[in-house]
Amino acid sequence: MPRYNRFLLSAGLIPLPWFLFWSLAATAGAPGYSSVSQHASELLQINGLPSAFLRIAAIGSGAAFVAFAIGLWRQSGVYFAVGACGWLVFGLAMASNGIWPIGDPKHGLHAAGVINLIAPALSHLESRALVKSSRFYAVTAFVSVAGVIYLWLNLVGADPPAYRGLTQRVFSSICSLWPFVTALWLLRSDSIFAEVDREK
Repeated sequence: MPRYNRFLLSAGLIPLPWFLFWSLAATAGAPGYSSVSQHASELLQINGLPSAFLRIAAIGSGAAFVAFAIGLWRQSGVYFAVGACGWLVFGLAMASNGIWPIGDPKHGLHAAGVINLIAPALSHLESRALVKSSRFYAVTAFVSVAGVIYLWLNLVGADPPAYRGLTQRVFSSICSLWPFVTALWLLRSDSIFAEVDREK
């Protein structure tokens, strides 16, 4: 695998720890804000460091999703990788959360981030390296089903108001888990194959 593609795929390791770190830093400077009952985007309404830190969290993780999507597309070897395009759109939607405030239609790019429901499964099918692994199938299935459950909770109003901040963080972390595990998996597999080739 070319070095630049390894670099792009490595971006998949960033969103999960990046967003958690900066969003937690934002809550530290927001007295009265509850991570359990309030969505992360509500920090944008608090001037100063909370708003700035959340913008860093959203824009940084969104940019990493976009870079990962490009690397995943190149790794798949297909002319048009729909799954990778899904991650790219999701990354742009995530970044938009840090640019435009709640209430603006451009916050989340008109809910375009919902494409993350199909991005893992389609990316899995488009990657020859991933589709061969039954263990990785379990990861993809878990992330995909979790995304559908979270959407269902919101559509039927079953997401408990007292815990909606917690459920958002749990399910968004599960969503970010797929690129994280995928990046590790593909980079490790490439290293193993490279080592075998050197031994030959």
